[in-house]
Amino acid sequence: MIRAVATDVDGTITDSNSIMNLAAVDAIRDLESRGIMVMLCSGNALCVLKALARYIGCTGPAIAENGAVIEYRGKLKIIGERGLAQRAVCCLKEEFGESIKETWSNKYRYVDAAIMRTIDLKDVEGAVSRIQGVKVIDSGFAYHIIDRNVDKGKGLQCAAKWAGIDPKEIAGVGDSTTDCELLRTAAYRYAVANAAPELKEVAEMVADKQYGDGFAEIAKAIIAKSGARM
Repeated sequence: MIRAVATDVDGTITDSNSIMNLAAVDAIRDLESRGIMVMLCSGNALCVLKALARYIGCTGPAIAENGAVIEYRGKLKIIGERGLAQRAVCCLKEEFGESIKETWSNKYRYVDAAIMRTIDLKDVEGAVSRIQGVKVIDSGFAYHIIDRNVDKGKGLQCAAKWAGIDPKEIAGVGDSTTDCELLRTAAYRYAVANAAPELKEVAEMVADKQYGDGFAEIAKAIIAKSGARM
Protein backbone atom coordinates (compact mmCIF):
# COMPACT_ATOMS: atom_id res chain seq x y z
CA MET A 1 0.00 0.00 0.00
CA ILE A 2 1.26 3.48 -0.86
CA ARG A 3 0.81 5.91 2.04
CA ALA A 4 3.02 8.76 0.82
CA VAL A 5 4.50 10.32 -2.30
CA ALA A 6 7.87 12.07 -2.21
CA THR A 7 8.24 14.27 -5.26
CA ASP A 8 10.84 16.56 -6.70
CA VAL A 9 9.67 20.06 -7.65
CA ASP A 10 11.48 21.72 -10.58
CA GLY A 11 10.96 19.74 -13.76
CA THR A 12 8.59 17.31 -12.04
CA ILE A 13 5.57 19.31 -10.87
CA THR A 14 6.50 22.43 -12.86
CA ASP A 15 7.14 23.21 -16.51
CA SER A 16 10.61 23.72 -18.04
CA ASN A 17 10.71 27.28 -16.66
CA SER A 18 9.89 26.27 -13.06
CA ILE A 19 6.29 27.53 -13.33
CA MET A 20 3.90 25.38 -11.32
CA ASN A 21 1.81 23.02 -13.42
CA LEU A 22 -1.84 23.26 -12.39
CA ALA A 23 -2.57 19.65 -13.33
CA ALA A 24 0.18 18.61 -10.90
CA VAL A 25 -1.29 20.82 -8.16
CA ASP A 26 -4.71 19.21 -8.70
CA ALA A 27 -3.09 15.77 -8.59
CA ILE A 28 -1.33 16.54 -5.29
CA ARG A 29 -4.59 17.69 -3.75
CA ASP A 30 -6.30 14.56 -5.05
CA LEU A 31 -3.61 12.38 -3.44
CA GLU A 32 -3.94 14.22 -0.14
CA SER A 33 -7.74 13.98 -0.19
CA ARG A 34 -7.39 10.20 -0.48
CA GLY A 35 -5.11 9.97 2.55
CA ILE A 36 -1.83 9.79 0.62
CA MET A 37 0.63 12.25 2.17
CA VAL A 38 2.76 14.30 -0.24
CA MET A 39 6.34 15.30 0.62
CA LEU A 40 8.21 17.89 -1.44
CA CYS A 41 11.84 16.81 -1.94
CA SER A 42 13.92 19.37 -3.77
CA GLY A 43 17.20 21.20 -4.17
CA ASN A 44 15.33 24.35 -3.21
CA ALA A 45 15.81 26.14 0.12
CA LEU A 46 13.52 25.17 2.98
CA CYS A 47 11.65 28.50 2.93
CA VAL A 48 10.66 27.86 -0.70
CA LEU A 49 9.38 24.36 0.01
CA LYS A 50 7.47 25.37 3.12
CA ALA A 51 5.65 28.09 1.20
CA LEU A 52 4.88 25.75 -1.70
CA ALA A 53 3.65 23.01 0.61
CA ARG A 54 1.37 25.40 2.48
CA TYR A 55 -0.30 26.85 -0.59
CA ILE A 56 -0.47 23.62 -2.60
CA GLY A 57 -1.75 21.56 0.31
CA CYS A 58 1.08 19.09 1.02
CA THR A 59 0.99 17.69 4.57
CA GLY A 60 4.22 15.70 4.56
CA PRO A 61 7.72 16.66 5.71
CA ALA A 62 9.70 19.08 3.56
CA ILE A 63 13.02 17.73 2.30
CA ALA A 64 15.13 20.66 1.13
CA GLU A 65 18.64 21.28 -0.21
CA ASN A 66 18.85 17.89 -1.94
CA GLY A 67 18.26 16.01 1.31
CA ALA A 68 20.40 18.16 3.63
CA VAL A 69 17.49 19.82 5.45
CA ILE A 70 14.35 18.11 6.72
CA GLU A 71 11.47 19.89 8.49
CA TYR A 72 8.23 18.47 9.86
CA ARG A 73 5.82 19.98 12.35
CA GLY A 74 8.43 22.31 13.77
CA LYS A 75 11.22 19.73 13.95
CA LEU A 76 14.35 20.53 11.92
CA LYS A 77 17.24 18.24 11.03
CA ILE A 78 20.35 19.29 9.14
CA ILE A 79 22.55 16.67 7.46
CA GLY A 80 26.00 17.63 6.29
CA GLU A 81 28.63 20.20 7.18
CA ARG A 82 27.60 23.84 7.13
CA GLY A 83 29.85 26.28 5.27
CA LEU A 84 31.63 23.64 3.22
CA ALA A 85 29.75 24.41 0.01
CA GLN A 86 30.11 28.15 0.42
CA ARG A 87 33.89 27.78 0.66
CA ALA A 88 33.76 25.96 -2.65
CA VAL A 89 31.73 28.81 -4.16
CA CYS A 90 34.39 31.27 -3.03
CA CYS A 91 37.04 29.18 -4.79
CA LEU A 92 34.93 29.19 -7.96
CA LYS A 93 34.60 32.95 -7.84
CA GLU A 94 38.36 33.33 -7.43
CA GLU A 95 38.93 31.25 -10.56
CA PHE A 96 36.02 32.27 -12.79
CA GLY A 97 35.12 35.70 -11.45
CA GLU A 98 31.77 37.18 -12.43
CA SER A 99 30.88 34.10 -14.47
CA ILE A 100 29.86 32.48 -11.18
CA LYS A 101 26.39 33.65 -10.26
CA GLU A 102 24.79 32.43 -7.05
CA THR A 103 21.05 31.86 -6.84
CA TRP A 104 19.06 34.30 -4.71
CA SER A 105 18.19 31.56 -2.24
CA ASN A 106 21.76 30.84 -1.06
CA LYS A 107 21.40 33.32 1.80
CA TYR A 108 18.58 31.11 3.14
CA ARG A 109 20.43 27.80 2.80
CA TYR A 110 22.07 25.75 5.54
CA VAL A 111 24.30 23.25 3.68
CA ASP A 112 23.78 23.28 -0.09
CA ALA A 113 24.98 26.18 -2.29
CA ALA A 114 23.42 26.69 -5.72
CA ILE A 115 24.93 28.52 -8.68
CA MET A 116 23.53 29.24 -12.12
CA ARG A 117 24.56 26.99 -15.02
CA THR A 118 26.69 29.71 -16.62
CA ILE A 119 29.86 27.67 -17.14
CA ASP A 120 30.59 24.08 -18.08
CA LEU A 121 29.89 21.47 -15.40
CA LYS A 122 33.35 19.93 -15.81
CA ASP A 123 34.95 23.27 -15.02
CA VAL A 124 32.89 23.51 -11.84
CA GLU A 125 33.75 19.95 -10.85
CA GLY A 126 37.44 20.56 -11.47
CA ALA A 127 37.57 23.64 -9.27
CA VAL A 128 35.41 22.13 -6.52
CA SER A 129 37.51 18.95 -6.41
CA ARG A 130 40.13 20.96 -4.53
CA ILE A 131 37.73 21.26 -1.57
CA GLN A 132 37.68 17.96 0.31
CA GLY A 133 34.31 16.48 1.16
CA VAL A 134 32.08 18.25 -1.39
CA LYS A 135 30.40 17.19 -4.62
CA VAL A 136 28.64 18.92 -7.49
CA ILE A 137 25.26 17.79 -8.79
CA ASP A 138 23.37 19.17 -11.76
CA SER A 139 19.60 19.42 -11.37
CA GLY A 140 19.17 20.76 -14.89
CA PHE A 141 18.14 24.09 -13.36
CA ALA A 142 21.24 24.88 -11.29
CA TYR A 143 24.53 23.39 -10.13
CA HIS A 144 24.37 22.37 -6.49
CA ILE A 145 27.51 22.12 -4.38
CA ILE A 146 26.96 20.07 -1.27
CA ASP A 147 28.52 17.83 1.36
CA ARG A 148 29.48 14.56 -0.31
CA ASN A 149 27.58 12.55 2.31
CA VAL A 150 24.20 14.14 1.53
CA ASP A 151 21.55 12.97 -0.93
CA LYS A 152 17.76 12.94 -1.24
CA GLY A 153 17.57 9.32 -0.19
CA LYS A 154 19.06 10.07 3.22
CA GLY A 155 16.69 13.00 3.57
CA LEU A 156 13.73 10.78 2.72
CA GLN A 157 14.75 8.21 5.32
CA CYS A 158 14.65 10.87 8.03
CA ALA A 159 11.36 12.31 6.74
CA ALA A 160 9.74 8.87 6.63
CA LYS A 161 10.76 8.16 10.22
CA TRP A 162 9.31 11.43 11.45
CA ALA A 163 6.08 10.88 9.54
CA GLY A 164 5.76 7.32 10.87
CA ILE A 165 5.80 5.81 7.39
CA ASP A 166 7.95 2.93 6.19
CA PRO A 167 9.92 3.63 2.97
CA LYS A 168 8.22 0.50 1.63
CA GLU A 169 5.01 2.56 1.64
CA ILE A 170 6.45 5.54 -0.26
CA ALA A 171 6.42 6.36 -3.96
CA GLY A 172 9.22 8.57 -5.30
CA VAL A 173 8.80 10.81 -8.34
CA GLY A 174 11.47 12.83 -10.11
CA ASP A 175 13.13 14.05 -13.28
CA SER A 176 16.89 14.51 -12.80
CA THR A 177 19.95 12.57 -11.70
CA THR A 178 19.65 14.33 -8.32
CA ASP A 179 16.52 12.20 -7.77
CA CYS A 180 18.22 8.81 -8.23
CA GLU A 181 18.75 8.18 -4.51
CA LEU A 182 15.23 9.42 -3.77
CA LEU A 183 13.81 6.76 -6.07
CA ARG A 184 16.19 4.08 -4.80
CA THR A 185 15.05 4.73 -1.23
CA ALA A 186 11.34 4.66 -2.08
CA ALA A 187 9.66 1.33 -2.78
CA TYR A 188 7.72 2.62 -5.79
CA ARG A 189 9.74 4.53 -8.40
CA TYR A 190 8.41 6.91 -11.03
CA ALA A 191 9.87 9.37 -13.53
CA VAL A 192 8.28 11.96 -15.79
CA ALA A 193 8.92 11.73 -19.55
CA ASN A 194 11.52 14.53 -19.52
CA ALA A 195 13.62 12.67 -16.93
CA ALA A 196 17.35 12.09 -17.35
CA PRO A 197 18.26 8.67 -18.84
CA GLU A 198 19.94 7.66 -15.58
CA LEU A 199 16.73 8.23 -13.64
CA LYS A 200 14.62 6.38 -16.19
CA GLU A 201 16.83 3.34 -15.59
CA VAL A 202 15.97 3.47 -11.87
CA ALA A 203 12.23 4.05 -12.38
CA GLU A 204 9.70 1.25 -12.60
CA MET A 205 7.37 3.49 -14.62
CA VAL A 206 8.14 6.43 -16.89
CA ALA A 207 5.18 8.68 -17.68
CA ASP A 208 4.16 9.30 -21.29
CA LYS A 209 3.85 13.02 -20.55
CA GLN A 210 6.48 15.55 -19.52
CA TYR A 211 6.86 17.77 -16.46
CA GLY A 212 3.77 18.41 -14.32
CA ASP A 213 1.45 16.68 -16.77
CA GLY A 214 3.61 13.60 -16.31
CA PHE A 215 3.27 13.88 -12.54
CA ALA A 216 -0.52 14.02 -12.88
CA GLU A 217 -0.36 10.85 -14.98
CA ILE A 218 1.81 9.16 -12.35
CA ALA A 219 -0.52 10.26 -9.54
CA LYS A 220 -3.39 8.40 -11.22
CA ALA A 221 -1.23 5.26 -11.43
CA ILE A 222 -0.30 5.61 -7.74
CA ILE A 223 -3.94 5.96 -6.71
CA ALA A 224 -4.87 2.87 -8.72
CA LYS A 225 -1.98 0.86 -7.23
CA SER A 226 -2.58 2.00 -3.66
CA GLY A 227 -6.27 1.30 -3.52
CA ALA A 228 -6.67 4.68 -1.79
CA ARG A 229 -10.10 5.61 -0.56
CA MET A 230 -12.40 7.52 -2.90
